[in-house]
Amino acid sequence: MRVNADLSVNESDLEEFQQIIGFRFKDQGYLIQALLHGSLFSGNKEKMLAFRNKNNLGNKDYEKLEYLGDSVLGMIIAEYAYHDRNIDEYAKENCLTIEGVCTKIRQVLASNVSLKPVATKIKLSRFILSGEYVNIDGKLSDIIEALIGAIYLDGGCDLNNEGSKNLCNLTDELCMENPDSDKGDSHKENRKHADSNYLATRDFVYRFFDIYNAIEKIPVSNPKGMLQERFHEMRLGNPCYKLIDEDGPDHKKQFTVGLYIDDRLLATGSGDNKKKAEQAAATLHLKHLKKENEGDGQITHL
Repeated sequence: MRVNADLSVNESDLEEFQQIIGFRFKDQGYLIQALLHGSLFSGNKEKMLAFRNKNNLGNKDYEKLEYLGDSVLGMIIAEYAYHDRNIDEYAKENCLTIEGVCTKIRQVLASNVSLKPVATKIKLSRFILSGEYVNIDGKLSDIIEALIGAIYLDGGCDLNNEGSKNLCNLTDELCMENPDSDKGDSHKENRKHADSNYLATRDFVYRFFDIYNAIEKIPVSNPKGMLQERFHEMRLGNPCYKLIDEDGPDHKKQFTVGLYIDDRLLATGSGDNKKKAEQAAATLHLKHLKKENEGDGQITHL
């Protein structure tokens, strides 16, 4: 993003980026704030302050918007989870709570692996306001969350939705026609404004984040981690693994490990090393938890 000699941000660059993301800001200050990295002007504080004053920015960089965007993204994921029955099935199959699954989806969507394609789609690196020789690759995920926060605060217009553009124009006209509406009307307008902002932000997330397939990208094959998470949700503390037996010659040993909670044996597992044996015991107990409601509570071995 280019900065003009008078420290204003280049209008054609701002317009191009808004066209790319399909969203036009009513207050471009939110957009500039979301794209502002502290390395701009090589850390020259006086010049940065002048830049902020010129562009009516209230904060030193994107970080506050990042915090807001993180929360809004979580809310969008929670709403999506409420309507998606696949999440209920996934939670049941993996002995997780809905909250646990939503946390995993959040981790998937906010991971660098997921955000790199988003950053590429919107050509984010080109538009970040940062120092010329500063590598900001590690900050792309933070700045995307800041952009989500900026869209939420602004509400703007979805350029891909004709209805949204018409609604924005109508809202602007009504505001000009009725500047002195009473408190009740003001409250209703604020509520509509908040709803409109949320919908605009959700549309952006749905458009650029692969939320529909996020559940398929949740890392699997970490039974020990999943079991520990499940135990914490059940307030049982940490599971404990103890070596019960090792058998066979040195080049072909078999280890048997017991899974305990408070010295109570829950399951055992075997493998050609201790780690595999622990994973086998954890896998078995995860399966066992699924059957708990069916009355199958005996200690078993895998």
